[in-house]
Amino acid sequence: MNAENIISVIVPIVVVLVIALVIVRLVSEIKRSVTRTLNSQMMHAAKTILRSLNENPTGIPPYSVPNLTAVHRPKIERDFPEIGYERMESMARNGMIAILNAVESKKTDSVENSSKNLQNQLKVITEDYSRRDEDIHYDNVQIHAVAITNYHSTKTTATAVFQISLQSLAFRTKDGKVVSGSNTVPRQNLFSLTLMHNQTGKSGNAHYFEANCPNCGAPIEDLGSRNCSFCGSGLVPVVDKIWQIDSFELLK
Repeated sequence: MNAENIISVIVPIVVVLVIALVIVRLVSEIKRSVTRTLNSQMMHAAKTILRSLNENPTGIPPYSVPNLTAVHRPKIERDFPEIGYERMESMARNGMIAILNAVESKKTDSVENSSKNLQNQLKVITEDYSRRDEDIHYDNVQIHAVAITNYHSTKTTATAVFQISLQSLAFRTKDGKVVSGSNTVPRQNLFSLTLMHNQTGKSGNAHYFEANCPNCGAPIEDLGSRNCSFCGSGLVPVVDKIWQIDSFELLK
């Protein structure tokens, strides 16, 4: 076989080998790239799961709240433009935390803007724990969601009901020992909280601030009145201040 024939045989073989090597390297690089991507995604997923477990070790998702803000907000802002929806929602959010603190500290009159009805409710709860020589704890409270679920008004009263989803380290102790709940694993809870505006001063057995004209002392007859019907004085400061936290309930 002469040199030309040898070259004609070797060259295609070399070309094939070179192409094969290039393909092998490309495949290897693709594998490494895919592996790096998968590892990165797996690390991100692992970190996300770990962060979620740190925030919520139980793995139980927070309770959802039915959000009817779009339905009730226009009514609230029509009746009480001075206080508005955001302030009422903030009042519900802060009130819920204040209620848990009041139950824990057994200071039933410590909730700002609380009605006698709420104070009596807190008194019954705290006295029950005292009879059993137990203390209730709500640590690391974290509110997930707050939303209004109902709003109703009459000529002299208005009621707004909010639902509040939260988690906390909720547990009871006796003689310094945990007897119920957990001081390490958070619990998910769903509460309802009712705000009340009452211009008559009384509803059933519950007493509220009675709204009177600061100028002449005449009673305010209509919900959301902006002026006294007797002397014409402005009533905005009075209307704004007589919303109270009236009650709460553990739903879940």
